[in-house]
Amino acid sequence: MYSPSDTLLLRRQPSRWLGALLILLTLLGCVALYQSAMPALPALVCGLLLWFHCLWIWPRQVSLRHADSVTGLRFDQEGWHVLRRDGSEAGARLQADTFVSALLTVVRLREPGRLLPVSVILPADAATEDSLRRLRLRLRFSRQRWAAAE
Repeated sequence: MYSPSDTLLLRRQPSRWLGALLILLTLLGCVALYQSAMPALPALVCGLLLWFHCLWIWPRQVSLRHADSVTGLRFDQEGWHVLRRDGSEAGARLQADTFVSALLTVVRLREPGRLLPVSVILPADAATEDSLRRLRLRLRFSRQRWAAAE
């Protein structure tokens, strides 16, 4: 039976699965560009944009080495909080398009004062098994899941 506790703390760690998936999809995109009937120069520009995107995402979502990368999530009586690598913590509101499954959880949070929501991609190896299980239970069954942090 689900028994919610007052707090949930999830510490995120670098994910090998997410890194492998990112590289595989970037390579598949480049192969698709190569196989297409697109002229060489636009195909090269699109391929470079794919690799630029891969290099931009890597420190923020895979290796978690960027100062702005999300290294943890916390839920307590005040709502959701985003913990960053630089030590900062910000309150956030959970978005309705959060995705929860056994292999992949994508938590979408909106921080006050930021234009775009924050996406935290959590494959099965991105945190401890117990903390991911507790997060999935919180996201699926909590009545207070949409509560904003104050």
